Formats: sequence, C-alpha cells, structure tokens
Amino acid sequence: MNAETIQFLLTTTMELLTLVCVYLGLRLFKKSWKIRMALIVSPLLLNAVCYAIYQTTPFFYLGVILLLCLPFVWPRKSA
Repeated sequence: MNAETIQFLLTTTMELLTLVCVYLGLRLFKKSWKIRMALIVSPLLLNAVCYAIYQTTPFFYLGVILLLCLPFVWPRKSA
C-alpha cells in the first residue's frame, strides 16, 4: 500500500471512531463522567497526533468537533 491509501484509510477510520465516541460520550448519562471523558479525549489525542504527522485538515476539524463536545461531558459541581 502506498502513502495515499494509508492516509485515506486512517482518515476514514478516525472519522468513524470520532462519530462513535462522540455519540457514546454524550449519550452515556448514567455512567461515570470519567468514562465519558475518556471516550472524548482519547480520539482527540489521536486526531492531534495524526494532524501533527499528516498536516491535513480533516484531523484538525475532527479535533475541533471533539473539543466542542467536552463542555457537555464535563462534570458539574452538583453531580
């Protein structure tokens, strides 16, 4: 496989992983906030590493989407 094929497969995988983790992180209401936070932060770090390696915008935008989801997962003082 050449570099373009690997980058395409990695981009597609990260897009699907980001969508699944955002959905699960925002929908797991009864679970611990630590689990939900880990579901959001782990693909965020992977997208940051992929952006640093490939310097392409899809990884950056996926990271922005995950950053926008963080306030909805952050624990409140009453929780």
